[in-house]
Amino acid sequence: MSFTSLSFFIFLPIVLLVYFVIPRKWRTGWLLLAGLGFYLNFHPKYLLVIVFSTVVSYLAGCRLESLNGQQENGARGGAVDDGVAVTTRKRRTVLILGIVIVTAVLVFFKYTNFLLGNVNKLLGLAGVDYSVQPFSFVLPVGLSYYTFQVISYIADVYHGKIRAEKNFLHYALYVSFFPKVISGPIERAGDFLEQVKECHNFNLWNAKRVRDGIVLMLWGYFQKMVIADRLGILTGQVMDHFEVYGTVELFVAMCAFYLQLFADFAGYTDIALGLAKVMGFSLQDNFRSPFFAKSIREYWTRWHISLSTWLRDYIYIPLGGNRKGKARKYVNIVITFLLSGLWHGAGWNYVFWGMLHGIYQVAEYLIQPVVDKVNAAFHTKTESFSYGFLRTVKTWFMVALAYIFFKVPSAVDGFRYIGRMLTRWNPWAIFDGTLYTLGISEKYFHLMLWFVLLMFVVEWMRYRKEMKLDVWLAGQCVWFRYGVMIALLLGTIVFGAYGPAYDAANFLYFQF
Repeated sequence: MSFTSLSFFIFLPIVLLVYFVIPRKWRTGWLLLAGLGFYLNFHPKYLLVIVFSTVVSYLAGCRLESLNGQQENGARGGAVDDGVAVTTRKRRTVLILGIVIVTAVLVFFKYTNFLLGNVNKLLGLAGVDYSVQPFSFVLPVGLSYYTFQVISYIADVYHGKIRAEKNFLHYALYVSFFPKVISGPIERAGDFLEQVKECHNFNLWNAKRVRDGIVLMLWGYFQKMVIADRLGILTGQVMDHFEVYGTVELFVAMCAFYLQLFADFAGYTDIALGLAKVMGFSLQDNFRSPFFAKSIREYWTRWHISLSTWLRDYIYIPLGGNRKGKARKYVNIVITFLLSGLWHGAGWNYVFWGMLHGIYQVAEYLIQPVVDKVNAAFHTKTESFSYGFLRTVKTWFMVALAYIFFKVPSAVDGFRYIGRMLTRWNPWAIFDGTLYTLGISEKYFHLMLWFVLLMFVVEWMRYRKEMKLDVWLAGQCVWFRYGVMIALLLGTIVFGAYGPAYDAANFLYFQF
């Protein structure tokens, strides 16, 4: 059940209507039931997977809470060191066991066939006439997201950052809250569980909050259905058949795919944030105008923020972060981004994408002293608009280039794509109408450019004023505010990508 499917537009009003009228003490149970029903719609048997991960992590948290209490009591009571050491070992065992079990589920469903495929290739290279048959199953939707959530919960309880949640219904809602269960954001338990506990107390109907949530949802649908899905027609046409196109078409498709990926994922996030806000919940924002980042390091503070902060807190810092010298710091960065690539997909193209971003960051650290010396020698005005603009353009194209490896089937195809883009010069394609033969008519191509420009304006406003569209609109006059809402609704209905070739169920980040 995608946010853009007909079944969701039937499901959502029923959920909200019941949620707003039932007694307060039933709210948590109803939202949990709605989340499980939402997930059940994708693939019934994989409901068992999310239930299993929920139960395992819940029990691990409860056991860690008990052991934490024993350790604290032993320390206050002057217990002997051996007793404290035994408790510490038990805590570490529960931590490792809990994380290994939930991670094993992720590895089995997402990486088994990838590993078997590589084993078969190695056997072939070794001259062994034998191959392991791949498993036939579908990746459970949202598995990567809720697995990272339960891992962070277990780790946070272990480190004493949060107390274990004793109410199983509250904890299960944290894992399966339907606005975020499929594609995030990857929420931290401490932030979300506090809101769950207050769910019984706050006044549900708040006209301003509901209106702001609807604004976010409308903008999310506009980004997804009008911008992302139109761009997807072009990128699918070119990048799926890149062998027949020249530099201009390949360059345009590369840039269009970056825009599509943002509009698709940011659109999903805004729908999720808006829907949660309507129900009185606040989710972590995943994007802060990444198009205007001036470095790759800054880009990762603005793109998929819930993932990048998770990787920082649970991979990079435990590896040693920047505490063990520069060389170790650079190794930790590359390892972290290799894992980020592998999280996104079971393929060497994703691994290379992650490695490329790690190398980008290490290169920025290494060349920064040289850049500073050059700027000082030439008295470069580093605070000027032009200097910042050039840095932004550089970062933009570095990111777009790396995303080629997201779209093509393999890392080899990614290199072939780049090689063809750099060598098949055809500048005349800009002027001879070739761009209007890439799956989108001339009229819709121009219209799409205007919509992309609108998205840039909204993101620029976010970048400059540090406020999302709902907050900015809340400060405008009532006629303008509701005029924008009506325009977004009508724009999505009129210009949304529909038709036999359009699958409304596909958000790009569902596959990750």
